[in-house]
Amino acid sequence: MPAPGAPCDQGTVGRAECTMELFPKNRTILDRPLMQFRPFGLTPSGDKIRDVSGVTVRANIEYLEEVAGTPQGDDTTPHVVQRLCDLLNARIGNPAYHVTDQFLRNVWNSYSYEFTCYLGEFCILLSGNPRFQFEMGKHKFISPVIQTLGRPFSVSQIFRMFPHFGEKFAKGSIHFTARDVTHNSAVLSMKFADHIYQQFGPYRKRCADIVCQASKAGLLAVPQYIHHLGFASVRDLQCIADGDECCEWEFHWPTQPFFTRVQWTTVGTMVSGSALGYLRWAHPELSWVEAGTWAVIPGLTTWFAGHWYGLKQKADEREHLIKEQVTSVNTHHEELREAYLDQERTAVELRQKVSQLTTLYQTGLEFNATLDRETLLKNVLHTIMTELHYDLVMISFFDRDRQIAYDARMLGAPPDVTRYARSMEIPVTDASSIEGEVLLQGRPLLINDLRQAWPRLHPLNRQLAQRTNVQSCLSVPLKAPPRSPGQTQGHAFPQGVERESKERILGSLTVNRSIEHALTGDDVHVMVTVANQVAIALDNADAYHEIEALNAGLESRIQERTRSLEEANAKLRELDQLKSTFVSIASHEVRTPLTAIKGLVESMRDGFTGPLSDRQVFFLTRVTHNIDRLTRMLNDLLDLSRIEAGRVDFTPTDVALVPVAEDVIEQLRPQAEKQSVTLQITHPPDLVPIRGDRDKILQIMTNLTHNAMKFTPPSGRITIALTPRDDHTVQVCVEDTGCGIPPEDLPQVFDRFYRSRNNATSVQGATRGAGLGLAITKSLVELHRGRIWVDSTPGQGSRFVFTLPTRDADNPDTG
Repeated sequence: MPAPGAPCDQGTVGRAECTMELFPKNRTILDRPLMQFRPFGLTPSGDKIRDVSGVTVRANIEYLEEVAGTPQGDDTTPHVVQRLCDLLNARIGNPAYHVTDQFLRNVWNSYSYEFTCYLGEFCILLSGNPRFQFEMGKHKFISPVIQTLGRPFSVSQIFRMFPHFGEKFAKGSIHFTARDVTHNSAVLSMKFADHIYQQFGPYRKRCADIVCQASKAGLLAVPQYIHHLGFASVRDLQCIADGDECCEWEFHWPTQPFFTRVQWTTVGTMVSGSALGYLRWAHPELSWVEAGTWAVIPGLTTWFAGHWYGLKQKADEREHLIKEQVTSVNTHHEELREAYLDQERTAVELRQKVSQLTTLYQTGLEFNATLDRETLLKNVLHTIMTELHYDLVMISFFDRDRQIAYDARMLGAPPDVTRYARSMEIPVTDASSIEGEVLLQGRPLLINDLRQAWPRLHPLNRQLAQRTNVQSCLSVPLKAPPRSPGQTQGHAFPQGVERESKERILGSLTVNRSIEHALTGDDVHVMVTVANQVAIALDNADAYHEIEALNAGLESRIQERTRSLEEANAKLRELDQLKSTFVSIASHEVRTPLTAIKGLVESMRDGFTGPLSDRQVFFLTRVTHNIDRLTRMLNDLLDLSRIEAGRVDFTPTDVALVPVAEDVIEQLRPQAEKQSVTLQITHPPDLVPIRGDRDKILQIMTNLTHNAMKFTPPSGRITIALTPRDDHTVQVCVEDTGCGIPPEDLPQVFDRFYRSRNNATSVQGATRGAGLGLAITKSLVELHRGRIWVDSTPGQGSRFVFTLPTRDADNPDTG
């Protein structure tokens, strides 16, 4: 006996043949975690799903809105319907079939009974009314269209036609019968088709009860909504929920009034009276009794003839009207329904394709996100099961040298089955076997009924199929591109097996769903693409580990070499520190005697030692000039030493750049006038202050302006331009009209001890420094969290540009 909840075999299951255990009617279908059948669209075999009309589903939605909106107001209604959609979608495994509020309101949709039972149970939960289905059927099943179409017919006629219209719209899902129909009573029955019982599964009693309550409530409302006779009374004779073969009800309703009987009686009486008068006038010999007897005959004849003619005329008119209405409505209904079913199928297919493409893209990213083999296998199994909605996924590997399938990894089975699958080693030598067709021939294989392929399956795989209760499966090869010609040589292949494009088969990827015939050609296309991605990812992981193994020795040697370099680097840092200390000490020691020498030379030049000749004054002036130059070089070395050691005094304050630039101009103006060079400043009004050390900024501008004077010929011009920027900085540009810098020298202008190789570029008489000024300038700019660069055109001049943060900039103080 199948376990409760397991679907019966579709090919052989009839209602009498299904031996599954049925749950009592207090067990709802909500105990089933997910829907096992497609809710709408097409069945796996391609048939249209037309069990329940969209009119029924819309009736549930509208009545749920009325019930939910009564206590809390209309604002809660959309929330309740959306909640219903969320609950339904949580039970639909395939996102392509998820529903929306608008979708459920479309009367042209058709649904499966399994979906409708889920919807009915959720409506009961959301409304809090256990009789929701009965009340909904009583107040919503008789739509305005049905009321209009049924009005020409009496209640008894409608109940006689009930089986015809019921089976027309149920399309083979429910069988209806009507018997013992009188003018005020009828017995109607309903029985489900076998494929509906399969959808119900072990929850048949509860599902049948939901449908039964709604159906009989809709039928007892016919007299009220079509002829305003009041609701019919109903008595249950049989019910599937109680274990009977069908649901059978007995209905009683008030008799319809016959309004024309008095009219025709009056006419007949008048005819009889006229006949009596004529007989008394024409045949006075007749007595009153005789004349009355003869006078009754034409009156009765007139009454019967008129009454019969009126009834026949009305019946003919009604019959003609209803035939036209039914024909028109049926034609229109079928056209719209078929069109919408096609549209619905197309929409589902498009959503499936989009979902598949999205999933393939995401899986490709996830598969290639790791190079760890075990992590990759876990990601592959989990992603395929959750994103592509399979019940079981297995990856097995193939050893081409030994020709065995081994090390199968499985997800979706119990732990003991998973361990058994991993321990199996299956020989694969026969290309016509199931395993050989996939692993030797490299072909994907879809098996909808595993029993038909049982003889071609290896015994170990048969045992695995029995332990996992697999009924259908899809297996595709894991094909990886060839690495090199030498890697595929020497492998033996069975006779008749071709190596297509020399692809390497790493193993196989197998999936299945628990429901038979649930795998289609679409699954084959998707899984072939997924298998290719998995094979490439596995091949990349294997190649990565091979490279790791090859690089193990190299890495050891690199580490040893790195240690040697680190030791050498530490020694170099020690020497650099010694150099900085030496420079600092030497600069101080040299600057002291230089100061004394300069003082003595200036005293001699000023005549304290006696009169001097012009030649002696010239030589003493040159000595003073070179002492100043040597002092500047010592100062530069000392600044650079402090910067490298991180011992620069930095005091950030709000600094106005315009006065700083003016100080630079005033300081260098005597030398500029001597060289016939014009110095100028350009700046906007109300320039925002910057945040920095004023002395260091003065040194930066002085270095750049002094450097520009070295390379600017007479009649040239040097401009200091101050410009605010949008990024909370101020740009300072020192532009000259000098000789410019060759393009090949631009990358090195800020390097320490760099001096241009072209000695002819400087102005005659300008002394060249040690190549430290621009390096110190760059370091001071970066100390302010600024940036410096140079643009130059040979023969036209250079532009040294740097930026400094304003006081409004979100920068921490530097120091």
